[in-house]
Amino acid sequence: MKQRLAFLLGPGGVTASLFFGVKVLSGAEVFRFASKPLQPAPTPTLPQGWAYQRLSSLADLARLPAATATQIAAQSGPEPERLLQRGCSIHVLLCGEAVVAQLNIETGPVCEVDDPKLALHLSAGDGFLGFLYTWPEFRRRGAAQLLIAATEQGMREQGLQRMVTHVRATNVPSIAVFKNLGCRFSAFVFSRAASGALLGSLGMRRLGLQALPALQAQG
Repeated sequence: MKQRLAFLLGPGGVTASLFFGVKVLSGAEVFRFASKPLQPAPTPTLPQGWAYQRLSSLADLARLPAATATQIAAQSGPEPERLLQRGCSIHVLLCGEAVVAQLNIETGPVCEVDDPKLALHLSAGDGFLGFLYTWPEFRRRGAAQLLIAATEQGMREQGLQRMVTHVRATNVPSIAVFKNLGCRFSAFVFSRAASGALLGSLGMRRLGLQALPALQAQG
């Protein structure tokens, strides 16, 4: 409770509180979308014993210890096998066999977003970052920021030019992480809090993106 209060009283906390009020009063969840050009940067220095790994194929996944693969699957959204088969990559920080933090990168041109439920149409050269998660025992150590920095380098090696992501408007810590990495928040998506169904968006065209209801991903 004290930690949550500190976030609300810190930078961005008042804005997050307003969006929480919108959710309570209207039943609408607000997500903020951000982007960042992928420019050359130094390789991040990881704490001793930590290692970065990018999974781009089922063979990469099969080489992991079973316990590590199981841990990744618990926070990857769709099953890792499904993600890899549709061309996504999974990026992880490891400490031995334990997962420190993880995220997914999808390149589209249309990627499935589970929360809110939408089909996100990307611009050429975009990579969409989703399911960023830091395991509890490694929190408050800058793991998410280090993983994103390492992932950006991997994205540049894939020929991608821009990272796109979204965060709940009430998630102050994650917004702070992305802002510290140079991401610019400039669009909003609104969904029903109960079901995740898309209600609308604002500013997506400025980002070169289009958000459509999930069922339209088939079209």
